[in-house]
Amino acid sequence: MAGMNKYIVALAALVLIGCGPKEDQFIDTKAASERQAKGELLLDIREADDYKEFHIPSSTNIPFGHLTRRLAELDAYKGKPIIVIDHSGLRSPRAWEQLKKAGFTQVTIVNGGIAEWKKAGLPLDTLGMQLETERLQKERQQQEIDQLEWELEQLKKQEQ
Repeated sequence: MAGMNKYIVALAALVLIGCGPKEDQFIDTKAASERQAKGELLLDIREADDYKEFHIPSSTNIPFGHLTRRLAELDAYKGKPIIVIDHSGLRSPRAWEQLKKAGFTQVTIVNGGIAEWKKAGLPLDTLGMQLETERLQKERQQQEIDQLEWELEQLKKQEQ
């Protein structure tokens, strides 16, 4: 009986290994960056708070725990490439499995996750950068308003 249990455990391990993503379904950060630049969806499955702290520009955030109930948001990508990224590469294979089961056919995983992305020096948006961008936009808007007010004042002087 003990021999049979070992056989069952070994068979189960082989089945599980066969079900997950294969080596060619993983890509490095540079390839992911290049593919995203060409318009492929980069799906960040980290928690929303982590995503707000810093994220890859133009990535889409659906936390792993919400993925199954938010799959409809990705319907447009069923036949298109999706690149999945998490923090370090541990959850992405599980997200890959969920997406494959849901009919997504072109799913790849970023090896090493966003931790490797950072190490590679690839672009990231941080909360500080977002706040600075907002500040600069408000400053530009104020300059435009000031310019328009000045022009209006000049027109009023010409009319007098």
